[in-house]
Amino acid sequence: MSPQLQAPADIAKLANNRPVVMLTGRANVGKSTLFNRLTGAAQAITSPIAGTTRDLNLATTSHDGCEFVVIDSGGLELYAREPMAERAMEEALRALGAADLIVFVVDGRTGILSGDEEALALVRQTGRPIIAAVNKVDHPRQEAMAAEAWGLGVESVIFVSAAHGRGVDDLMEQIRAHLPARETQPELRPVLRLALLGRPNVGKSSLLNRLCGFSRALVDEHPGTTRDPVEVPVQVNGHTLLIIDTAGVRRPARVEGELEHHAVGRAISTIRRADVLALVVDGAEGVTDQDARLARLVDSNGRALLIICNKWDIAASRGHRVPAFVHEIRQSYPFLNFAPIVITSARNGDGVSQIVPTASIAGEAWRAEFRTVTLNHILAEAIAAQDPPLVDERRLKPMYVTQVATAPPRFAVFCNLDQDIPAHYLRFLAGRFRAALGLENCGTPLRIEFRRARRSHGAREQSGRSAARKLTGAQPPASPDAGNAPR
Repeated sequence: MSPQLQAPADIAKLANNRPVVMLTGRANVGKSTLFNRLTGAAQAITSPIAGTTRDLNLATTSHDGCEFVVIDSGGLELYAREPMAERAMEEALRALGAADLIVFVVDGRTGILSGDEEALALVRQTGRPIIAAVNKVDHPRQEAMAAEAWGLGVESVIFVSAAHGRGVDDLMEQIRAHLPARETQPELRPVLRLALLGRPNVGKSSLLNRLCGFSRALVDEHPGTTRDPVEVPVQVNGHTLLIIDTAGVRRPARVEGELEHHAVGRAISTIRRADVLALVVDGAEGVTDQDARLARLVDSNGRALLIICNKWDIAASRGHRVPAFVHEIRQSYPFLNFAPIVITSARNGDGVSQIVPTASIAGEAWRAEFRTVTLNHILAEAIAAQDPPLVDERRLKPMYVTQVATAPPRFAVFCNLDQDIPAHYLRFLAGRFRAALGLENCGTPLRIEFRRARRSHGAREQSGRSAARKLTGAQPPASPDAGNAPR
């Protein structure tokens, strides 16, 4: 059974004891645009299409020395026709119980509609203080048209234009005046950013809810439920991890409409913000070509990767077996051999506890540093095991290797040639380094580049004895990471 949302307690936990300000109102009044303006980041997708926001968006901001959390929610539509709109409204209503202050947003261009009054009646039942933000008032002349907002009976009415920033400072002043003073805990910097990536309807949001222990993201059998990235900090063994749920990414030819294009763009941009990407695949379907495309995108961005085969309860009922499934992935997509595979069922929780430990190992390997002397011993053994290839009738002569970067590990092999190195030799060296350094199936990419060594005339006159000393580590060359401790 999936964990259920206990909004006041769970949102207060996410807020880390900071005051909570919730933006609410009927659909399409500009709540997400105002949320982005108040928080100073384009976190929420904005669109003229009603019902764009579904999951709750949370972000921390401050004004005049007061830090608080702002929540953006779906529209309060009492007679919503779409099931997802109804569920988004239920989520918003539960979250109202966690708010210290409610900013009720109305559209200053349309005036007060019956839907506004019905939504406000629901909000009043919380007993929380309410500020009315009359949005889309782009010019002082429009304030007279929007003055009917005073008839709502709310103590404070502020005219704003979220799109242009007009009146936002006044709104911030009112928010600051209504918020309680609290002793907040220092914000813990996450040691790992783990993002869930995959095609639509593979169970990413269900896995997020399992990992954080409550229903943070809406789940539905129809694809495309998640639009905005949903971020949740999770405490594991005294450390903070940030887990990010993203919208499902279909093949470009199948992406339809403005909202899906925005959601897919946000999902892809999340790859660059994460340390480790968990590629969630449907265990009943196996790894598809689109899954492989996403994996290549993760690799091209140099991020660590693990594969989560979800819905294994369904796959097992169809006769699938784990060893055969893993073997098929390794055979069909050999470029994924470095990625560990976790078998899960978000529905019943099987295997979910293995996700964070596996991701943590991938993150550590992604940031790992290695001593130059260790790397040169591995290179010497690789040369002894297999002669370097001929490149344009010249024998490749590796001289020494050093680590030049982390996240992911990047090794530079200094030699007499730096171009047209055969791909099979690159794979051979990568395999030797991975095996010797414990980087097999750990989740991190490994980059190896060849650089032409610059040697003086005297060094060129020396025979292979000098190169041998470098390879064996007897006299390793000076390098920025020579003093690093072994992993």
